[in-house]
Amino acid sequence: MTTIPELKLIAEGREAQIYEWEPGKVLRLFRDARHPAGIAHERAAMEAVRAVVPLVPAVFGVTEVMGRPGIIMERIEGPDLLTMISKKPWTVWRCGRITGEVHAQLHGVVAPQSIPTLRERVEQFRGGTDRVPAHVAEWALRQFEAMPDGDKLLHGDFHPANVLLPQSGPMVIDWPNVTRGNPDADLGRTLLMIRMGSLPPGMPFVIRIGAKFARSLLEMSYLRAYRRARAVDMAVVERWATLRAVDRLQDGIAEERDALLALLENAIVASA
Repeated sequence: MTTIPELKLIAEGREAQIYEWEPGKVLRLFRDARHPAGIAHERAAMEAVRAVVPLVPAVFGVTEVMGRPGIIMERIEGPDLLTMISKKPWTVWRCGRITGEVHAQLHGVVAPQSIPTLRERVEQFRGGTDRVPAHVAEWALRQFEAMPDGDKLLHGDFHPANVLLPQSGPMVIDWPNVTRGNPDADLGRTLLMIRMGSLPPGMPFVIRIGAKFARSLLEMSYLRAYRRARAVDMAVVERWATLRAVDRLQDGIAEERDALLALLENAIVASA
């Protein structure tokens, strides 16, 4: 039986760690236990995208190591776009363009019916949670009812750190938050993260100092590339960006909590 100490750690994020597996494969091992349905819908989303466009690693199966579930997938050799920006800040415009082009491609994929809808995901917050205050959750649910729906695949956590750039072309990773719905909702969530997302540990000092300027350039380049591929109503997208602060709040990122709550509370007051 394989144990975690026997595996070589090659990367990690908030939700999972990436270990070497067999030749040409890696194991995405989740930090916490997950319901089998959650693993299944992440795998289904990746396979749905791969059937249409070559933007995700191949999935070979699922396994469990010391009680932790994992997905065995194709190993992709190449940096993520956020790492590229941190090491070569002058590439921020190019990285934004790639991010926008890839995101627009994903939004051409119709989601399998097995994928939960975005509204179903938000419905889980009814009554509030330990991270989302009840009055914020109830306000958001009312707003969601008035927003346009759809049947496209929504990544749910799409940002430069989740786009790898091997020689063969961009690849998108980290699919546990995937839902089915309107692409504008996914676009809004990405804009929210570009504007307010906390930087991961280890970012160079120069990047942290220049973060505000870099975020602005990244957003401009990302939106320009995305809108060349898909027409959007930015007023609707901005409403989505505010609403998606609810599920971002549920992610439990302490550094972002105050700003996300302030955004939502201001929106609640403005809508009264």
